[in-house]
Amino acid sequence: MTTWNVNSIRQRIGHVERLLETSRPDVLLLQETKVEDSAFPADTIRDRGYDLLVSGQKAWNGVAIASLLPLGDPSEALPNGFSVPGKRILAATVAGVRLVNVYVPNGGSSPESFRGKLEFLDAMLESLAGCLPDAVLLLAGDFNVAPGEEDVYDPVALDGTICFHPDERSRMRAMLDAGGVDLFRRFTPGGKAYSWWDYRELGFQRNRGMRLDHMIASPALARMAASCSIGREQRKWPKPSDHAPVSAVFELP
Repeated sequence: MTTWNVNSIRQRIGHVERLLETSRPDVLLLQETKVEDSAFPADTIRDRGYDLLVSGQKAWNGVAIASLLPLGDPSEALPNGFSVPGKRILAATVAGVRLVNVYVPNGGSSPESFRGKLEFLDAMLESLAGCLPDAVLLLAGDFNVAPGEEDVYDPVALDGTICFHPDERSRMRAMLDAGGVDLFRRFTPGGKAYSWWDYRELGFQRNRGMRLDHMIASPALARMAASCSIGREQRKWPKPSDHAPVSAVFELP
């Protein structure tokens, strides 16, 4: 299973096609597709055997789920019923796993935008806590939050800034305290790791990044996880997204 903020599906459809052909994930969660549903390049994905759900809007936001297995019970809300005006949430059930694909707002445009981001994170926490401990649930996507000091290139300089603000990080800690499992840190508990690098000032080349893309699993699903990693190689492709994909392998019964 892979989650990837592609930063425009029409600009990056060749990258998605390459990922599907080389990695062949059973499920691919996409964020920031930036296109209305009618203009989504669906045939490229469906022609490779994938079922597809899309929820998009022109020029902004947008999420999609592609799966080699049937997608059931689609929803544009979190498990607790929370939804937003923009296309930022898409959920479905695959092989008994409830997948919730999220594109959390950046929150940096205004105080109101930041409050909206915190409300979104609070709703994710409520949804996660309300489903535990028995649910087989995965919250995944671009959270726009770096949880800890090892998840940013300079925790001192970035402390209090968007995506590394204490109010955001406290929400991430609360998700883990409630029983959610950060799958990447389960398999890579220490060391610097990033999934996003700014296009400006040679962010990737200088490795000045942040880990903003996450898979938070319920304990029941985490017990089935065999690995989780960040695909830095895709960030090296020509005209890449500013995000790298995050992939996990599950051994489902």
